[in-house]
Amino acid sequence: MKKIFLILILCSVVLLNARTWVREYTYNASEADSKLTSRAISLEQVKRLLLQEIGVYVHSTILNEEVEVSGELRELTAKQIEIISAGITETKIIEENWNGETYYIKAEITADENDVINRLDKVIEDKEKTKQLEDSNRRTEETLAEIERLKQQLAKTQDENEKLAIQSKYNKSSNELTAEDWFQKGVNAAEIGDYDNAILYYQKSIKLYPYAETYYNMGYVFVKKSNYNKAIESFKKAINIYPEYASAYYNMGLAYQGKGDYDRAIECYQKAIAIEPKKNEAYNNLGISYGCKDKYDKAIESFQKAIQIEPHNAIAYYNMGLAYGGLSDYDKEIECYQKAIEINPDYAEAYYEMGNNYHKNGKYNEAIKYFQKAIAINPDYALAFFYLGNTYGKIANYDKAISYLRKAVDINPKIEAAFYTLSNIYFRKEEYNKSIECCIKVLEINPDNANVNFQLGLIYGKQGDVNLAKKYIKKAARLDHKQAQNCLRELENLGK
Repeated sequence: MKKIFLILILCSVVLLNARTWVREYTYNASEADSKLTSRAISLEQVKRLLLQEIGVYVHSTILNEEVEVSGELRELTAKQIEIISAGITETKIIEENWNGETYYIKAEITADENDVINRLDKVIEDKEKTKQLEDSNRRTEETLAEIERLKQQLAKTQDENEKLAIQSKYNKSSNELTAEDWFQKGVNAAEIGDYDNAILYYQKSIKLYPYAETYYNMGYVFVKKSNYNKAIESFKKAINIYPEYASAYYNMGLAYQGKGDYDRAIECYQKAIAIEPKKNEAYNNLGISYGCKDKYDKAIESFQKAIQIEPHNAIAYYNMGLAYGGLSDYDKEIECYQKAIEINPDYAEAYYEMGNNYHKNGKYNEAIKYFQKAIAINPDYALAFFYLGNTYGKIANYDKAISYLRKAVDINPKIEAAFYTLSNIYFRKEEYNKSIECCIKVLEINPDNANVNFQLGLIYGKQGDVNLAKKYIKKAARLDHKQAQNCLRELENLGK
């Protein structure tokens, strides 16, 4: 069963309208402070000054309707914008100095106003990420309050043992501040697709203070990098800290699914659902994993539950269509794709699968119509071009077939089936040299394709090159015993 992959396309933004905010802060060290603790506190305070100014500025821009934004973004307060901006902007230190008594720090944030607003809009759609940044801000405020409390407590205490205990707590709180800073840097790096630095920042954060969210985020980045073993390891650590972490179970399921371990993926999705019964994306991916195991009835049941939670879930309808296709229930398959398209008229994959359905059932004119719709939505849809060309080949419109098949391999030169189909069409047109060229392309991709080796043997036989014909026919027989009888007959025809 086919799976859906959501691909985020990242692009660089030239900051033509960039604005720079600069702030400085001087911290007077207490008896409890070292250079490290003073720096941690100073950095946090100067960041807060910067983010507060960004929050007020962006909030004012939105309220004055200087830019077009979603209703949800317009409802954010300046404080909420400030909190989220911690995860989408980078603080750059310009200058810092420690003289043993005071720590001076000067820092800046440079950002394009429209870029900040676009990224804010994207982040607030991700409820989990928004919550993470809110939780990070809450922890930071609590840590600053605890640092102040410990500082006052230390000033009043005379007992040396008690002082040591308070100092230890103070240092720990300072580490927590720095851990939050690295965490927010990791969120920002991951947001712009800088996954290697995101992992590095999360590791630095964990070394200072191991939050469940940090392990979770690191696992998410490892999934993005297709490093599924590291991802699973990170999610497990997040769950060890917070056993009710539904999203960690869900994403661990994605990692196992990426590895092809569908049984464990199913276990993870089921655990996520047990914790969070309304997690419709877990039901959707549970269905995908069942489909990959050819358990189509269970897959359909899972997709139906996803749709019960979110009735306008086009992806669940699409995937349910694939499951009905696996059961050869083509009428219900079509119904599901039609429902997906009704919800999302630009669903290229649903049009493509509609075309596949009609193609399988010999309704070639209908198939052509839907493949063309898929291509109109996505002009780089290589598989749609391939099947469109294949369908034209079925109705002997070879010129159109060749045109669309050539387009498919231009977009994706690794579609061996397209080259093989081209070879067949050229063979029927008795353009043997072009047929050979296409067969060679297939063998460059997959040298053990028995059908293509057999076809090459037939072509060379047609051209009278008996030695090459025998070579490829014998290889086809070795690769596929089912071809052996056909191969023997052809060898006899060649005079063996």
